[in-house]
Amino acid sequence: MIHKYKSYVDKENIAFHGEPEKDLRYLLEIPLKIRSDKSILVIMKNPSKANQRKSDLTINRVLKFCYNHHYRKVYIMNLYAYYSTDSNRIASLIKTGKELHAIGKDNDKILKEYVQKVDEVIVGWGSNTFNCTAAYKNRIKQVTEIVRDKKLYSVQSVSKCGWYPRHGQIWSVNSHITMAPWEPPF
Repeated sequence: MIHKYKSYVDKENIAFHGEPEKDLRYLLEIPLKIRSDKSILVIMKNPSKANQRKSDLTINRVLKFCYNHHYRKVYIMNLYAYYSTDSNRIASLIKTGKELHAIGKDNDKILKEYVQKVDEVIVGWGSNTFNCTAAYKNRIKQVTEIVRDKKLYSVQSVSKCGWYPRHGQIWSVNSHITMAPWEPPF
């Protein structure tokens, strides 16, 4: 299914930062058509399909939430920069010693830069769906250390399996849904 950016997205000014030839997307910078100065960084698990020309289900859901909460600029990053709609591909990279490729060589550097530019940070990476628990928890620790100077939020409740923040794909887009403070359990 092809997903398009919605009418409230300033499609002409979307910025993509990545290495498409290596299947890496570090950052999507998406302005929304709203009168506000608020900006937000949303950190999810890994990119699926979205780029500067086409969206995907998760990105559209996240943008609708951000639009409903009056953010003007949305920065989307991930724990892993590797494009994959199938999380088993990331698991394969981790299990074969190529986790750094899954993360992307510039991911943490860009995260450090952009966390300073935003008003708020939402974490929305969901639970460990690729059965690499130790590596996944370690990656979450690395990212939360980078963003430690910002108060972190999650949308709705944590996932059913514990402390993981709910993945952006399953956020409610109702305008009454709010963010709650989130803290890592370590």
